[in-house]
Amino acid sequence: MKQLYSIVFYIFTFSIEQCLTFGENCPKSQWSSDATTLIDSTSLYSPRDLYIDQNHVLYVLDSGNYRVQRLVPNSTLEPTYLNATTGSVFNELSYLVAIQGDANGNLYILDRGNLRVVKWSTANMNGIIVLNANGTGYGANQLSTPAGMFIDMNTSFIWLADTQNSRIVRWESPTIGIIVCGSNGSNSDQFFRPFGLFIDQSDSNTLYVADTYNHRVQRWLSGAKNGTTVAGQTGLPGYSLDLLYYPTSVTGDANKNLYILSYSAGSIIKWQVGSSFGTLIVGTLSSGSLSNQLLSPYNFKFDSDGSILVADYGNSRVQKFSFVCSNATSTARMTTNPTSSSSTTIRTTKITTNATLSASMAVSTVTTTKRISSVSADCNLQWISMIFSSILILINS
Repeated sequence: MKQLYSIVFYIFTFSIEQCLTFGENCPKSQWSSDATTLIDSTSLYSPRDLYIDQNHVLYVLDSGNYRVQRLVPNSTLEPTYLNATTGSVFNELSYLVAIQGDANGNLYILDRGNLRVVKWSTANMNGIIVLNANGTGYGANQLSTPAGMFIDMNTSFIWLADTQNSRIVRWESPTIGIIVCGSNGSNSDQFFRPFGLFIDQSDSNTLYVADTYNHRVQRWLSGAKNGTTVAGQTGLPGYSLDLLYYPTSVTGDANKNLYILSYSAGSIIKWQVGSSFGTLIVGTLSSGSLSNQLLSPYNFKFDSDGSILVADYGNSRVQKFSFVCSNATSTARMTTNPTSSSSTTIRTTKITTNATLSASMAVSTVTTTKRISSVSADCNLQWISMIFSSILILINS
């Protein structure tokens, strides 16, 4: 009996220590203020977007050079991965603006100049056209300077921010689309040149749109006739944390946090849905070329370790803002006061998820096994399991 009590005590002690240790490993989410340059301007010219696959291989749309560059972890930049001359035939590209990948090693590239999406196999470099618009226009089978793309890997539907037409369209076949929402304007059912979009597939396919020229992010519930402004203020650009300045990219996590790239401010802002202001996590709210600044960026992505990678368009480089776990409680905290525009060496916000995105293979796609938000729940389940097992042990003894 004494041995059984000793075993039970050990199990409880071990369980408690594991819960507390793991929960305290990363109580705050931080990103380094200064970035590491992964690829510089000697190899890139005006990169528009990037994608990180499940093996941490980085693909960059080297848009100004009409090609895709690839960087393998712990290696040097490879020779040009996908190269093409400018043009409209299959092996030619016009202007690359968005890239996404799937679990099978395929890349999807939005070729805005040719109004099409091409799917490339990374295994054999074969490609097929999976969306081909019938010229520029407002028809359901047409597009006008699309800038953002989201691919639903469950259905293979392709969602596009049809920028010049100020609408969101969903293509369920290669030749015709469905107008989901939008028209040109600033009302709740309208957009003004949207550049980015994100579908929260964990929340009944709720749509979030970076309504770029209205300086806001709109949320559209599935089937809704109108959207709701959840970040920024309609028609009011600015550099403070209650405003956005040409937002071009948006993604979200499972806890209703949005991560918004503000193009003119050269910054990424974390914005809780329902809040009237956000928290600065990348950039200085002013454009530049220093290691803590960005210049006219269009897109960013999360790596599976929580780090943020940015296609720094104006500086022709790829910047990595590393995710840092720390036990610090009050040092280096970034204020969330909307009137503040100051920055710190390391920006800290209360963590609810390790930058885990709720939509796999989305605009800012990432799948991670370290869901910090689940620590408390996991520990509670572990407690219950240990209590139940211990009672059974004692009863059977």
